[in-house]
Amino acid sequence: MKPIWKPRHSLMLSLAATYLAGAALSAGMFLLPWLLRPANAYYYLDTWYKPMLLVFYTCCPAGWAAIASLLKLLLNIRTGSVFTRQNVRLLRLLSWCFVFVALVSLAAFYWIPPLLVIFVAAGFLAIILRVVKNVMAEATILREENDLTI
Repeated sequence: MKPIWKPRHSLMLSLAATYLAGAALSAGMFLLPWLLRPANAYYYLDTWYKPMLLVFYTCCPAGWAAIASLLKLLLNIRTGSVFTRQNVRLLRLLSWCFVFVALVSLAAFYWIPPLLVIFVAAGFLAIILRVVKNVMAEATILREENDLTI
């Protein structure tokens, strides 16, 4: 019996989700001020409106860098180049993007207490990505040594 879900399907799903995240970030850049206004009026969030916009727009460059890195990483995997130094650099950049978002969220925690959740999530993702980056770096070294011995 043939498997229904193949690794190629997973890669295509990851690419689609990354493109969707890019579209959501683009939409958020234009629509967030408009979307926050009703919540601001209804919940009396006058003290949160401007800091929330500031945090979002401060984190946008890190979001774009993360999406671009993830797309490049997935495209490299699709072409079959998995254990390369470039992929290690891309994972390092991804982890630093999450560190940046975590630090911005922590700094804004004073004005917007719910951003503590973003701080914890981004920090946890940064740690996981650093571990994956370290494993990938070791695997890349092993592959390079193996290529030299054959």
